[in-house]
Amino acid sequence: MLNKILLPSFIVLLLSKIIALNFTTFNLFGDEAQYWLWSKDINFGYFSKPPFLSWIIRVYTEILGSSFVSLKLLPSFVYLLIACSIYNLLFNSGLNKKESFAGSLIFLFIPAVSFSSFIISTDLFLLLFWTLSLNELIKINNEQGLKNFILLGIFLGLGFLSKYAAIYFVICLFVLILFDKRFRKIFLDNLLGFSLTFLCVFIIIIPNIIWNFNNDWITLQHTSDNANFANIKIDFIRGLEFLLIQVLMLGPFIVLGGLFGFNKWNYIQKILLIFSMPIILIVLVEAIIVRANANWAAPALISLFVFLYIRTNISFFKIANFIFNFTLCFVFFVMIGMSYPSKIFDRVNGINDYALKIYSNSSNGVVKNIVVSDRLLFSSLNFELRDKDINFYMPHKKGDKITNHFKIVSPLNKNINENFTLIGSPSDINYLENEYKMLKINMPDQKFTKRKLDVYEVVFE
Repeated sequence: MLNKILLPSFIVLLLSKIIALNFTTFNLFGDEAQYWLWSKDINFGYFSKPPFLSWIIRVYTEILGSSFVSLKLLPSFVYLLIACSIYNLLFNSGLNKKESFAGSLIFLFIPAVSFSSFIISTDLFLLLFWTLSLNELIKINNEQGLKNFILLGIFLGLGFLSKYAAIYFVICLFVLILFDKRFRKIFLDNLLGFSLTFLCVFIIIIPNIIWNFNNDWITLQHTSDNANFANIKIDFIRGLEFLLIQVLMLGPFIVLGGLFGFNKWNYIQKILLIFSMPIILIVLVEAIIVRANANWAAPALISLFVFLYIRTNISFFKIANFIFNFTLCFVFFVMIGMSYPSKIFDRVNGINDYALKIYSNSSNGVVKNIVVSDRLLFSSLNFELRDKDINFYMPHKKGDKITNHFKIVSPLNKNINENFTLIGSPSDINYLENEYKMLKINMPDQKFTKRKLDVYEVVFE
């Protein structure tokens, strides 16, 4: 009975999302606007991320435009592709077509998918290529065809171009080789095949490596800053919160169903665990000693979901899982459609109104140049004012540390002599050489940003 209502229920949720997007007053999150802005300047790399998402956004927007609704539907299209990959992964893991199809639909209901289907992120294509890579690895376990090694390399390489967290796949692969005698034999017997895999990965990522080399390995510096091990502060509560969030993202009932499942462990289930537990352990340690965002372990949830779904064979858990996940997802989209004034939506609320006020607050009624010191606000204003003829700049003195991509591509020249609106601090532009005066402008509260920024009109004398 449950299987019969999965497809209609998914259609209901998809329609709910489309309706919510058309009624909401929420705006793009700063990171989403940043990826859109990057897509206007096609390159082989960007300050903090590899380029694949921005490439796709460029192609997507050329076809379907850059409207809020259009961009927000992109994750849903990608998740449909991921669901198809989940179907193949379940089928190659030993389930029949009917069970695999049901599993691919159930995947679309888990809270991790519900929430992230509203967010444009680099995780989208990482998860797609992670699933495709894992599927090829399962095939290699059964049949060591040359095509499988090549496809594994292609998918893994594209995973790296999507997000550098694809390195987790390589880590898990080496754990599998190290601790599993059966797969170690497959690896040693097929060194040429795996060499071909890593050659394909290298060929795909070499342009991004060259870009990083030409930009002083700036992405590695950003990753190091994110790790922030200089500020170690052990907190086991953070670790517990991380684990509880992972359970919630999968759905607590499918976790319980998997734990209480009566299916015998098989070799495929072992592989699935190896491609999830090391990632969760690594990020858990990060959460305890420094910090960790919930999505840092996102690839692990693919393998873990498949593992738990295969082992959940008690009807109560399946039904309870569906009811819980469907309800949570539906309520989430209703809140978006109503533009519900919850704190969780503060960072996507009011940005458009703020942008229009910035645009209309110049003393002569014309804004041609806007200088913004905050990366997320810089991106958001670019998107919201995309139809206006405005030049955007980021304060940056040559020789200072680069902390975001816009300091590379849109730095404020020290010799500028055109008036501009500054969103930031007067000290951000103290390196300018021409004389100017500043007039502070009163602006409304900025709930959408943690860093409250003042607004000034800068006039050159």
